[in-house]
Amino acid sequence: MKNRFIALLLAIFIFITASGIGAAAEIIVHNGESIQSAVNNATHGDTIIVEPGTYYENVTLSTYDMVIMSQSGNPEDTIIQGNGFYLTGDAQEITIKGFTLKGTDTSYGINLGQFSNCIIEKNKILNYGTGIDTNLYSTFTIDNNEISNCESGVSVGECYYGATVKNNRISNCEIGVVVGDSGNSQIENNTITENDQGIALLYEGRADIAGNTISFNKKCGLYDKADASSKIYNNYFNNTVNVIFDGYYGYPNIWNTTRTTGKNIIGGPYIAGNYWAKPDGTGFSQTHYDVDGDGIAEETATLSENEIDYAALATSNSSTPEQPPASTNSTVTPSDNVTEPPSEEVVGNNSSSSDGNSDSNSDGNSDGNSDGTSGDSSDSGSDGTSGGSSHSSGSSGGGGGSPEPQTNVQVKELSQAQVLNGKSVMFDFPNNATCVVYVSFDAKKTAGKITAIAEQLKGKSTLVSELNSGEVYKYFNLWVGNSGFATSKNIENPELCFKIEKSWLQDKKINQNSIMLNSYSDKKWSQLPATLLKEDGQYLYFTAHPSEFSFFAITGATPEEAGNETQTEPDTENLSTNTGGNIGNNTGNATTGVEQPSEQEENKGIPGFEMIYGVIGLTGVYLLRRR
Repeated sequence: MKNRFIALLLAIFIFITASGIGAAAEIIVHNGESIQSAVNNATHGDTIIVEPGTYYENVTLSTYDMVIMSQSGNPEDTIIQGNGFYLTGDAQEITIKGFTLKGTDTSYGINLGQFSNCIIEKNKILNYGTGIDTNLYSTFTIDNNEISNCESGVSVGECYYGATVKNNRISNCEIGVVVGDSGNSQIENNTITENDQGIALLYEGRADIAGNTISFNKKCGLYDKADASSKIYNNYFNNTVNVIFDGYYGYPNIWNTTRTTGKNIIGGPYIAGNYWAKPDGTGFSQTHYDVDGDGIAEETATLSENEIDYAALATSNSSTPEQPPASTNSTVTPSDNVTEPPSEEVVGNNSSSSDGNSDSNSDGNSDGNSDGTSGDSSDSGSDGTSGGSSHSSGSSGGGGGSPEPQTNVQVKELSQAQVLNGKSVMFDFPNNATCVVYVSFDAKKTAGKITAIAEQLKGKSTLVSELNSGEVYKYFNLWVGNSGFATSKNIENPELCFKIEKSWLQDKKINQNSIMLNSYSDKKWSQLPATLLKEDGQYLYFTAHPSEFSFFAITGATPEEAGNETQTEPDTENLSTNTGGNIGNNTGNATTGVEQPSEQEENKGIPGFEMIYGVIGLTGVYLLRRR
């Protein structure tokens, strides 16, 4: 009896396994059939394969985890005429590839629903109001599509978790790519040509824009009216007007990355700034040559008083740049959110301001700029650049800028966060450009969105006295909000997290228990104890609690200097598992972490597991009773 019961259970198990409960299916849509009918009959995990032909319909997707693709893979063979694909909020993890979508001027080719996480690749999209449109909290990858004759080729709006637009060919649109209210989207390796505007940055849209060919756009290559800072580097600009700044909101863009070995957009040896050309041959990079052979112009390219490419690409006087290919499959990853200042102290600039400086008001905000920051590019050459070296005038720290001479700034990184009364606020610096990992505090006043600036210095700040204690690891400045905001009147429980390379402690024979954060205030230095938070293979991470944010230095001492003082080691088992600038919950510009499901929760999602667990349970009960 026992053997027969076990054999029965085994047969049930084999039946469940072999029956393919929940198994993904392939659904073929034959020419003349309805794609929508196939979608309605599909379930998650299915792949819908559409035979070559022309289909006159609008397709709505409301199922998660689905692939819908043309059979041939050639967009020319499989055409959908209508509004293309509309994804509801339930349509997540959808892949759409291999179609030609033809529409009307007021419709959309693909409209992504809320919270969707989708891949749109190898499609041809034309004649739409918006080729690919997005909704709230969408995340997506748009890869290797051809988009033309639309009002907007790709609209990246309210994608707070970021999006990737890469390897696409976008042409003959009013705007090639629109970025609005987006959290650090990636616009990489696209060819954006012959539109009215190549890329438009609007509202609070920010992006990493790298490796793109932005050329022959009629109005401008890039239109910037964003209340945010983007990283724009290693692009090939070749437009009569390369950049238009329409208003200045205190968040200048970063126009070059730290010089990195690698083939750049024009074939040079370093990835750094952008190549600035004009169709008539009078662009900055066409008239300012590389003398020392590093592929970088010897002078900085000033787009406006606050917008400077410190490492513009150039060629030698005897050579011409390698023309960027129409498209590329390589990906350039930003190395740092930094600005590299000129190697020598600079004076003057080419702005139209009478004294070259912008005025500052009492709260540290710029009163505005008259050097081409509204409606037009910044110089008479109209390519968005001017020759020579420049630096911004000093102002009080915070949202209005930094009082530190920029010739003493090695790297900097900006972070933004919403400040609401009674809420915890964190400014995260995820690009690891400086030694600052995060800054946090509890807000006692609503201030809206404000900016924190971390500046790692080449040496001691020129605005402080000598520091006479300990071995200095780094000098850095930290500005949070407008001048006078980050005080006990407005914030409480401030915390600063910084990191130190383990190799520095080893080379200098520093006792890690001696690490101190030195803060400069009221014309004197004071030492703040630092608590070890965690460590990884390269860094030790410390926290300290300064009373204000301004000038800082990290110091340590040798074991002899530190004496016998000890510091309690942290409970490593209870430390945050986040690393390198993503510690804690961030209300700023970093991606929010998602808690991963346990193994048991994952198993619950696998079809048939409930039945299998039930069978196993019955077996256990039976065998116990037999005993």
